[in-house]
Amino acid sequence: MSSKPNGTLASNSLVKLSERGQTRVFHLPNANPPSTGRFYDTERNPDGPVRANSAENGLMTDVLLKYIHDHFELTPYHLKYRNAFTYGYAPTLVEVMPRFLNRTLKPRIPITPQVTAVGPGIGGIFAQLIWHLCDPGDGVLMTTPFYRDYVRDIVYPARAVAVGVHIPPEVNPLSPAVVPFIRNEFEGRKSRGENTTAVILCNPHNPIAQAYPVETIQAYAALAEELNIHLIVDEVFANEVFGTRFSPNPTPFTSILSLDTSSVCNPARIHVLAGPTKDFGASGIKVGALVSQNNPDVVKAIGDSLMATPISSAADCIFTAILDDEEFCDSYLKENRIRLAKAFELLGEWCEFHGLPFVRAEAAVFALVDLAPIIGKSEDQALPIREQVASAERKIHEGGVHLVGKVSILYSNCV
Repeated sequence: MSSKPNGTLASNSLVKLSERGQTRVFHLPNANPPSTGRFYDTERNPDGPVRANSAENGLMTDVLLKYIHDHFELTPYHLKYRNAFTYGYAPTLVEVMPRFLNRTLKPRIPITPQVTAVGPGIGGIFAQLIWHLCDPGDGVLMTTPFYRDYVRDIVYPARAVAVGVHIPPEVNPLSPAVVPFIRNEFEGRKSRGENTTAVILCNPHNPIAQAYPVETIQAYAALAEELNIHLIVDEVFANEVFGTRFSPNPTPFTSILSLDTSSVCNPARIHVLAGPTKDFGASGIKVGALVSQNNPDVVKAIGDSLMATPISSAADCIFTAILDDEEFCDSYLKENRIRLAKAFELLGEWCEFHGLPFVRAEAAVFALVDLAPIIGKSEDQALPIREQVASAERKIHEGGVHLVGKVSILYSNCV
């Protein structure tokens, strides 16, 4: 009997995916929910939905694009395979990225190419790190609130478990007071026979938008040693701490690599994610790095795993030119902090005018704002809640404020 009814192949029900593939299709959350259409644009699509869920920074786009246009120059080496390129005679991020991180993170022990794995974006590197640290079902701890895409990269491809540690509202989530809550979650999982492999520290914090004090960083390191787990430190917003009239003396950024944690934690447990793309408002140019100064196995494993998906040579060329120009970098990062401060002050003044409570941002490109009063008083109350939110987002966007989602508002995307 033919398996081709009406001249076509039969159903693909007998063409099966692997167990991993089936789990991905049927059980794991959709990392990117479908859009309702093309996004808002002031000229091309003024009635479109506002893309309010992405921490992007357009405040310096004009400056960066001009620099790229003036300095982007491919060589024959950029057209070759990655290994031919990196062992050729053109400068690459393999050498330049550690120098940039040394200037900005100010580590106690200089960062070298030997302790750094450079890859196509911090998210991809983080996912590979979880895959190498965690077995399926292992837990990765992070205090609430947390950056939502951590869940995506923890779950896939490692099939680990993102474990949110609830911090009561009366507890400062950036203080050492969170440690008992993390410990209790770890012990609870252990009592249920559930393994936990790592804890995440995002500094500056996403979405609270403030840097951690030194005592909390030290407390996380000590806890990782106590629980015998890895400490993953995300320092992607390291160069975006600023003062405003709301917070004239922000908590300064301190990299864990600048501290002597060896008395409380085996340094082989500490892995730092860092890179320039958030600082330079260029999230679409996928560049990032993992620094693990005392765990060569981790660096080698991540480096080898990224060989199949290396940084594009064009992206490498762009950021090698940028990061190797110290004068431009310093000037750009300084001006970016000035513009971020002004943008947040605009948002803060808007919140004060409308009586909206907000957390005073001191870093990054977003702030936590309670938008319930806007949604509750909207003339669109008869609409479904999702449409009410979309309407509120559009109205705020038209006033120069950009929403991400108690709600994280993006105030730095001008495009």
